[in-house]
Amino acid sequence: MRTDNWINDVKTFLYSYHFSNGLRTTISVVVPSLVFMVLGQLELGIAMSMGALCTALSDVPGTIIHKRNGLIISTILIFLTALGTGLLIPYHFAMIAWIIACCFFFAMLLVYGNRGGNIGTGCLLVLVSILGESLQTPAVVMLHALMVLLGSIWYALLALILWQIRPYLNVQQALGDCIIQTARYLELRANFYVPGVDVDENYRQVVAQQVLVNEKQENVRELLLKRRSAQQGTTSINKSMVLIFLDMVDLQEQIMASQTDYKALQRDFKDADILDKYHSLILDFVEELKNIGIAVAAGQRSLPKANLKLGMEKVRKQIAEITLKLPTLRERTRTMPLTNILSNLQDMAQRVYNLHRLTRLERLKDESIDPKLELSKFTTRNKYDFETFRDNLTFKSHIFRHAIRVSLATVTGYILGMALELDRVYWILLTIIVILKPGFGLTRSRSIQRVIGTVLGALFAAGLLYLTSNGTIIFFAMLLCILGAYSFMSFRYTLSVFFVTPFVIFLLHFLHPSDLYNAAQRVLDTFIGGSLAFIANMVVWPSWEHTFLPDYMKKMLETNRRYFDTVMGVYVKENVTVTDFKLARKDTYVASANMMAAFQRMLTEPKSKQKNASTVYHFVVLNHTLTSHIAALGSYSLHHGVQFPKEEYQEVTDYLLRYMDQLLLMLDPATKAQAQLPAPLNTFDHLDKRLDELVQRRQEEINAGAGATPLRDEMLEAKQVHDQLMAILSLVKDMGKALAEVK
Repeated sequence: MRTDNWINDVKTFLYSYHFSNGLRTTISVVVPSLVFMVLGQLELGIAMSMGALCTALSDVPGTIIHKRNGLIISTILIFLTALGTGLLIPYHFAMIAWIIACCFFFAMLLVYGNRGGNIGTGCLLVLVSILGESLQTPAVVMLHALMVLLGSIWYALLALILWQIRPYLNVQQALGDCIIQTARYLELRANFYVPGVDVDENYRQVVAQQVLVNEKQENVRELLLKRRSAQQGTTSINKSMVLIFLDMVDLQEQIMASQTDYKALQRDFKDADILDKYHSLILDFVEELKNIGIAVAAGQRSLPKANLKLGMEKVRKQIAEITLKLPTLRERTRTMPLTNILSNLQDMAQRVYNLHRLTRLERLKDESIDPKLELSKFTTRNKYDFETFRDNLTFKSHIFRHAIRVSLATVTGYILGMALELDRVYWILLTIIVILKPGFGLTRSRSIQRVIGTVLGALFAAGLLYLTSNGTIIFFAMLLCILGAYSFMSFRYTLSVFFVTPFVIFLLHFLHPSDLYNAAQRVLDTFIGGSLAFIANMVVWPSWEHTFLPDYMKKMLETNRRYFDTVMGVYVKENVTVTDFKLARKDTYVASANMMAAFQRMLTEPKSKQKNASTVYHFVVLNHTLTSHIAALGSYSLHHGVQFPKEEYQEVTDYLLRYMDQLLLMLDPATKAQAQLPAPLNTFDHLDKRLDELVQRRQEEINAGAGATPLRDEMLEAKQVHDQLMAILSLVKDMGKALAEVK
C-alpha cells in the first residue's frame, strides 16, 4: 500500500500543472541561452532568457482571452522596465526614485488579482536583474532591453502555441487536482471512524482541508465555466469535464452531509467493529477518487478498482445485526445515524461510478447539462479598469499599504547594499520582492523557508563544485535545478529555493568562477533581504488579520443563513430552483473557506496580535458543522425529494432564522448591544409531538407484522429532518455563547 501511495504521488506530480509549467518555463529559459552560447553571445542569450522567465511568471491558468491579454501586457511592461532601469543605472539618485516608483506601481497590480500580481512580480524581477548588469552606453542598454523583449515574445508564442495544441490541459490538471484534494478531504473525515480518535484535532485538519478544496473548486470554476459561458467549450471533452465538476461539487456536499455526532457515535458503538468497517469502506472511496483525479489530470480513462457495493453490503448486514439486538423501535433509532451514513455512501458510490464513466466519455450523448443551471452565475467577473486601481489608493486598502512596504524595503536594501559596497545588491532586492507579501504570516514563513532553502542549496552547490569540475556534469545538474525550481515554485517554496540557489551558483560558475565566494555571498544577501522584509511587515503600516476577522465571520454566518433558508424552502413547499440552491451552497463554501484561511493566517502572527483565537476557532468549527447539517438537509431534498412536507418545519425554520439574525447583530460592534437572542420557546413541541405520533403508529404496524409501508418512510424522513434541525438549534445556541465571550 505504501508503494502504491508513493507511485500515485509521483503520477500526481508528473501530471500536475506545476510540473508542466516548470517544464515549459525551463524550455523557454534554457533554449535561448544555449543557442546564443553556440553563437558566442551568451550574455545576450541570458538577457533573452530573463525576458522569457519574467513573462512566464505572469502566465497563470485562465481563459485564452485572459492568457493572451496578460502576456501582451507583461511583455510591454517588462520591456519598458528593462529599458528604464538600464538607462538610469549610472544615476544613483534617479535610480532610487525609479525603484520606489516601480515597486509601488507593480505591487499595486495585486488589485487585479493573481495574474496582475504575477505581472508585477515579473517586472520587478527584470528590474533587479538589470541592476546586476554593467551596461555602459545607451546603445548597449537598448540592445539588452530588446533581447529581453525578444525573450518575452518567445515565451508568449511558445505558451500560445502549446495552448492551441492542448487547449484543455490546464483545465484537466486543475480538475484532477480538485478531485485529489477532495479525496484527501474524505480521507480526513474517514478518521472520525477510527476508535479513540481525537475528534477536535481531526476537525481542525478537516476544516483546514476544506479551505484547500474550495480554492481548487474556485480555480476550476474560473477555468472551466468561463470557458463554457464564452461558448468556447462545446466538444465532448469539455462537456465531460463540466459534468465531472458538477458531480464533484455535489459529491463534496454529500461528504459533508455525512455529518453526525462523532463523539456519540464513538461512545455508542465502541464495543462493535462497525466503525472500523466504515473506516475501511470510506478509504476505498478515497482510493477511487484519487485514481479518477490522476486519470482526469492525465487525460486518460479510469476504471473502478474497489468493489464498493460489496463493501456497503457487508456494512448493511452488520447494521441489521446490531439493530435486531435492540428490543424496541425507540432504542433501534440509535442506529439511524449509521443507516443515514450508509445511505449517503450508496449515493456517493453511484456518483463515483458515474465519474469513472465520464472519464471514458461514456453516456455523454445520454446526459446533458441542466439548462436551468445558469453556469455563468457561478463565476466571478474580474474588473481590470483604472477605477479599481484608483479606489485602492487609500490607507484603508491593505494592498496600498503593502505597496508602500515593498517600495521602502526595496529602496532600503538598495541603499544599504551600495553603502556596504556589496558585489550583488540585486540578490538582496530579489529576496525582498519575492518574500514580502501583504500578510505578516506569509512573509515570515517565506523568510524562514527562503533562508533554509538557500543555505541547503548553497551547501549542495558548494559540495558538487568541490567534488567535480566537469562542466558537463555541472551543466546537467543546473538543468535539473532549473526544472525543480520552476516545478515546485508555487506549492513547495523551500524546495524551489533549494533548487534555485545551486542554479544561480552554477550559472555564475560558468560566467565568473568563484564558487565558495558566490555561495557565501548568496546566503548573506538572502539573510539581509529576508530581515528587511520581515522588519517592514512588522513596522510599516502592518496588516493584522484580527482586524478583518469580524467581517469574515459575519459573511460566513450570512451565507449559512441564506443557505439554510434556501434549503428549508423545499421542506415547506416553496419554489426553489436548482440554481438558487447551488448558488447558496457555493457562496457558503467560499465564505467558510475565506474565514478559515484568515484565521490560519492570524495564527502565524505574533501572539499579541491573536485576538480571541480560541473563541474564533470555536465559532469557525461551529459554522463548519452548521454547514454540514444544512448540507445533509439539502442533499436529502436534492437526491431523494421531500415526500412528506410539514407545517411544523416552517415554525422551526422561522425561529432558527430569527436566532441567526440576532447572531449577526452580535457580530457587529455597532449593533451588538441591540442583539437579543430569542427566548427558548417550545419551538419543537409540535414537531416532537408529530414525530412521537409517527413512532407510535409505526410500532403498532410492527406489532401487527407490517413491513415497509408509507408510514415507515414518513417516520424516517421526519426523524431525519427533526434530528438535523435539533442539531442546528444546538449549534446556533453555542454560537451565541461563543460570541458573548468576544470582547
